Order: sequence, then structure tokens, then C-alpha cells
Amino acid sequence: MIILGVVVAVIALGAVLAWAVARREVPGVGPAVGTQSSRGLPPGPVPPEALDAVRFDQALRGYRMEQVDRVMERLVVELRERDAEILRLRDDRGAAAGEWSDRTAEGQR
Repeated sequence: MIILGVVVAVIALGAVLAWAVARREVPGVGPAVGTQSSRGLPPGPVPPEALDAVRFDQALRGYRMEQVDRVMERLVVELRERDAEILRLRDDRGAAAGEWSDRTAEGQR
């Protein structure tokens, strides 16, 4: 029974000391890193520079899938919107060029 009490006391003392050391700022040691340190995409349109800054937390066998999925879903939406806008602008430009050629052809008659 005495041995069990000593073991429990040593474990408790170790836990208290570990907690105290972890709370103390040590010179030359950077701030603690959280387990959820990912930097996702900023709100709004996604500029190319934002993709360079994306970081995911590493898990046991790669990255945290929910973080990667969130970024990928957002990029899919952004790319679809940009593709639709490009297509619309090309169609508008093509229609405007067609109207211009029709007008010049009528003017030559």
C-alpha cells in the first residue's frame, strides 16, 4: 500500500511540475503550437497568393481530411464561377464582334 501511495505521489508531482513548466515562458523557445494550426483560405475571392499560404495540420497518415476537403470545396466553387464568367465574357465579346461586322457590312452596301 505504501508503494502505491509513493507511485501516485510521484505521478501527481510530475504532473504538477509539467503543468508549471508548460505555463512558464522560457527564453529562446518559441510560443507553443496548437493542434489546429491550419491556415485556410481567406473569405472572398481566392487570389493565387492565398494558395501559397495554405497550410494543413499533419495527422498520423497525412493531413487532416476535413481541412483539405473544406479548401478543395471552396476552390471548386471559385473555379466554376470564374469559368462561367470567362465563358460569359467570351460570348459577349463574340456577339459584339458579330454585331460590329454586321454593321460594317450594312454600311458598305
